[in-house]
Amino acid sequence: MRFNRVLEKLTPYRASPPLAEIKQHYGLERLYVMSANEVPWGPFPEVVEKLKQALDGLNRYPDGNCGELRAEIARQLGVAKELLVFGNGSCEILMLLGQAFLGPDSHVVFPEPSFVMYRSIALAREAPFTAVALPNFRYDLQAMLDAIEENTSMIVVCNPNNPTGTYIESRELCHFLEQVPSEVLVVLDEAYGEFVTSPLHEDSVLWLERFPNLVVLRTFSKIYGLAGLRVGYAFAAPEVVTALDKIRQPFNVDSLAQIAALESLRHPERVRERRQKVAAERERVSRRLHEMGIATIPSQANFLLVDVSNLSIPGPEVPQALLERGILTRSGYAMGCPGWIRVTIGEVEEGDAFLAAMADLVRGGEFVPRRTALGLTADALSPES
Repeated sequence: MRFNRVLEKLTPYRASPPLAEIKQHYGLERLYVMSANEVPWGPFPEVVEKLKQALDGLNRYPDGNCGELRAEIARQLGVAKELLVFGNGSCEILMLLGQAFLGPDSHVVFPEPSFVMYRSIALAREAPFTAVALPNFRYDLQAMLDAIEENTSMIVVCNPNNPTGTYIESRELCHFLEQVPSEVLVVLDEAYGEFVTSPLHEDSVLWLERFPNLVVLRTFSKIYGLAGLRVGYAFAAPEVVTALDKIRQPFNVDSLAQIAALESLRHPERVRERRQKVAAERERVSRRLHEMGIATIPSQANFLLVDVSNLSIPGPEVPQALLERGILTRSGYAMGCPGWIRVTIGEVEEGDAFLAAMADLVRGGEFVPRRTALGLTADALSPES
């Protein structure tokens, strides 16, 4: 069989096994999943009721145009419906952008460490790329501008950035956009945008008219609690939307996902409530860690990057030690952040369990890594979202 040669450069996405299997393997009564940046609360109650009423008719294909969802988002954002494109999560739209804009002669610039898919879409299209380092985990926007070459067709900015949680204030980001050549597409990934509490935050939809080379990605997977239904969208210039519509699969957003996303949009008060809960817990966990002498990176997302380089056990062993205490986190050693772990912020109960485990590791709590089945270690269980 003659496989595409590009497959040699790619590795499959790693998904965790069922949580019940992990709990059984480690003999855990409770497993706190703080590794994938999901919210712990699930869809809004009103969304659950809508979904219960929507099971009839699943023998029919979904609305391939996402008509009702498109109309509501356009109304809320104040943009034309033609400026929107929908995907099976914003990740699919990112992959479509790679397909539409990248190739062996099309250079791309992205930050690192950041979301693993930025590098993957470049590798999948055999596109040359420049991964721009984040000094002290913060964007160096001038370095990103300096990385633009004559054949650069795309530059990616994740704001807030995953996995660091660091945030570029709107004024600084707008100044950056003014300096990017108009022929270079700027992909602004706002998967965690709804968690931002900065008083200087400005909605990026306001920039679309000024910067026709801007495309903004958003998702319902995070603050809306719809990660299991996979629906995201982007707003962009009409020619970008047309290009993506040419190559996306038909009916790429299923009926239940559209219904859930539409109902979610009708409850902005619940979004505000979750944003405030996450912000308060993020500040509490960070403060308590600092009191223990553990550093964190200031975050505007629903996760924290936590320093594990000065605990009673070596940093690479910390995710496994936490897992065996019933807490699943994301190892920074696999994300370009050696010496750190990424911890999702959610319920106070989760935060307390994590803080207690970290206090134990500060004090020198005993830890002997278990001999465990292949695929059930902390590193293997950490999803790459």
